[in-house]
Amino acid sequence: MPNQPVIVIGAGVIGLTVANKLLQSTCYDVTIVAGHIPDTIFSASMRSPKWASPWAGAHWRASSSSKDKLLQQMEIQTYNEMLDLAVNEPESGISTATGVDLYENLTEKPWYSTMVKDALNIPTKELPPGVSHGLQYTTLLINVPQYLVYLRTKFTNAGGKIVCRALRSISEALDVTGANSERLPVIVNCTGLGSKYLSDVADKAMYPIRGQTVLVHAPDAKRTITRIGAAFGYTIPRGDGSVILGGTAEKNSWETEPDSDTTTTILQRALTLEPALLPGDASAWSTKSMNERVAALEKSIISVNVGFRPMRDGGVRLETESFRDPSSGKQFNVVHCYGHAGYGYQSSLAFAQRVCELVDEAT
Repeated sequence: MPNQPVIVIGAGVIGLTVANKLLQSTCYDVTIVAGHIPDTIFSASMRSPKWASPWAGAHWRASSSSKDKLLQQMEIQTYNEMLDLAVNEPESGISTATGVDLYENLTEKPWYSTMVKDALNIPTKELPPGVSHGLQYTTLLINVPQYLVYLRTKFTNAGGKIVCRALRSISEALDVTGANSERLPVIVNCTGLGSKYLSDVADKAMYPIRGQTVLVHAPDAKRTITRIGAAFGYTIPRGDGSVILGGTAEKNSWETEPDSDTTTTILQRALTLEPALLPGDASAWSTKSMNERVAALEKSIISVNVGFRPMRDGGVRLETESFRDPSSGKQFNVVHCYGHAGYGYQSSLAFAQRVCELVDEAT
């Protein structure tokens, strides 16, 4: 009997990771259908406001609360799998680095502090003003362009098929294999914000969180540093001499143009976090005014970016739903996995494993 066909809709980090995990089982013929596909070489054509993944930082930093046990499990499982990738598949674009999390107001011990490697509390005297707690540990850097191309290449090399096609509905994906095929496909919906606009999903719980970032050339900056609180900001090296600086989180904003004042604020906060963003002796720069340091860093800007995180009220939708093809009347199963907001990369491998389990149950 031929393998069960599976169609994965969406080629962001969730869709690509799911598709690769499904192929590993050798039980499925997997096709990705998406309006945007990672190019063999990362290019401007990959950047669309409707496609969140190319705009990400990215690094591993726990986003889940102490009460969200599912997301905790997804994040720490992905952390451990990505540690293996960093060692065994460096071509993935994943590498290890020192991570620093700075909390302005910490009410309880970070849940992940006992689960990540090399964790230690930063002495109070070493914390910057306004910060009550600091945690240092070994974390993961994800070179987003490299990782997306790696996932796509791994998928096609393993026999996966890709169809570049924007869909108006889940049911439309049946045209890829045909509703009259001997075995109807299981469809996996990894469309992120697209689930708001697919006519037979129309998830009103989905909304964008606008994020503005700045990519700079700063090869001396090696740590990923995040400040959590009112003065939120972060620096994420990509391992190739470039560093992502962020950022913003603007609910329900679709503004695609960068804001110059926001760019300045991002640079100021980043310089406060990481003096090594500027070349040369840090002590020499410490005598300069903030305006002078910002002006110097502006010369290293590669790009100013705007992306839209796929946020969902109620969290990630992870479940199986029965659909009926409007043309043939036949039933087929859809596994939904979308709404990962700003934690898609750092939870992707574990969520993909859960999807595989749901697909197994649906066949």
